Amino acid sequence: MVSLVDLGRYTGDEEAAETYLRDHGLLVSYTTCPHCGGTRLGRIRRQRYKCYGCRREWGVRKGSIFERSQVPFSTLLLAVKLFELDTSVREAARQLGLAYNTAYRLHHLLRTAILCTAEDAASLKGEVELDESYFGGRRKGKRGRGAAGKVPVFGILERGGKVRVEVVQNVKGATLLDLTIKKVKRGSLVYTDRFRSYNGLVSYGFRHQRIDHGKRFANGKVYINGIEGFWSFAKERLMKYHGVDPTRFPFYLKELEFRYNYRDVDLFDRLIETLEEYAWVALTE
Repeated sequence: MVSLVDLGRYTGDEEAAETYLRDHGLLVSYTTCPHCGGTRLGRIRRQRYKCYGCRREWGVRKGSIFERSQVPFSTLLLAVKLFELDTSVREAARQLGLAYNTAYRLHHLLRTAILCTAEDAASLKGEVELDESYFGGRRKGKRGRGAAGKVPVFGILERGGKVRVEVVQNVKGATLLDLTIKKVKRGSLVYTDRFRSYNGLVSYGFRHQRIDHGKRFANGKVYINGIEGFWSFAKERLMKYHGVDPTRFPFYLKELEFRYNYRDVDLFDRLIETLEEYAWVALTE
């Protein structure tokens, strides 16, 4: 686990922080000139390379996801740690000595990395719970399925494994079945409530058992308490934002999925790995 004490050795030591980021694939290790392909390179001044063939210079951030950022490398690492600790943007800006918008962009970079590297393959299997929930909208008025002004979200939880959640346009059968087929392996035992949109799962190769919430919330192993527990986790954490812009909501939702799935591992290391995965995708497209 990377503690604030561990990160302390990078504070004010840009060379050490630069080395850490390069060792984790977040900065390019240049062996040839990006302009002429020459191999006669050298480091000049602070965080600058020079090619002695074509005489051109470039910064160490070139070709990285930090190319347009002026935030010191040591501050970037501390920003990741504060994000891990679920520190608000305003508090992170204060602690790091950054403008609010700069701190927000760093938080958004991490959420973008999480969203863009989220697994999409049919990786869930075994005993799986399906459910849908609604986020946002007005506090008053109709609740539950069909609630006006709310964003529908479909969730799939593998018992003893991970959760997958997606914002959906609607909760019709075709929509939910399509996502289930994409994310759950055929032959899995799927638990749902009695919502009609889950009709037809057996026809697509799933074993299917339902719980009638009008009578009970569990019947032996037939329940969806796991995915309902995630909904509670997500909604409680979102309350601190006092509302999220609908265009940004998928980023926050995937962050919550990420935190839930990796709640038992070192989140800092996983965030660094996620940035590395995102950098590879973003810079090779």
